[in-house]
Amino acid sequence: MTAVDRWSMEGIIAAKVNIEAGYVNNPNDLGGPTNFGITQATARENGYTGDMRNLTRQMALDIYKKGWWDRMRLDRILAWNPLLADRMFDFGINAGRANCIKSLQRILNVLNRQGKLYADIDADGGIGPATMTALEGFLKARGLDGFNRLMFALTSHQVSYYTEISEKRVQNEEFTYGWYDRVYREMGDYAIKVGVCSK
Repeated sequence: MTAVDRWSMEGIIAAKVNIEAGYVNNPNDLGGPTNFGITQATARENGYTGDMRNLTRQMALDIYKKGWWDRMRLDRILAWNPLLADRMFDFGINAGRANCIKSLQRILNVLNRQGKLYADIDADGGIGPATMTALEGFLKARGLDGFNRLMFALTSHQVSYYTEISEKRVQNEEFTYGWYDRVYREMGDYAIKVGVCSK
């Protein structure tokens, strides 16, 4: 079997499935029965009708690709920089697609030098042509250094999101340390890969 490149689409999705691995049904988790990070509601939306204990790894991989990778347009972002695709995928599957994209949009809006680099965009949580144009404008203006700052900002938003939802719902405190940890553990991978250049 050929080894999967960690920074390919397959490698990024597989790495997150490894973090999420296993069946869980924690009463404090609003998602209810979950396997490989896929909630029962999401599994049902994707046509799976069986017991969540029996959801296979391949089913989870397929759902993540269709429901997150493709809908977040991460193939295009991967072509620019795999670290950003990795961070957005993780943020999206763990905290919601719209939350990730809205954070990205807000960050891009405060980095455009009052519209000098590219136009402001609606922070609506949808990743359409305007968001991709703004991101491309930022990358052209700021290059690899810009990527690093954008990664830092997006990661900070993800951690802040976990703090906010744990403040609002005390049951989430059971998971907060683990949420922080999933982000913290990947910082080392990013440091090693930081020399990846945008295209």
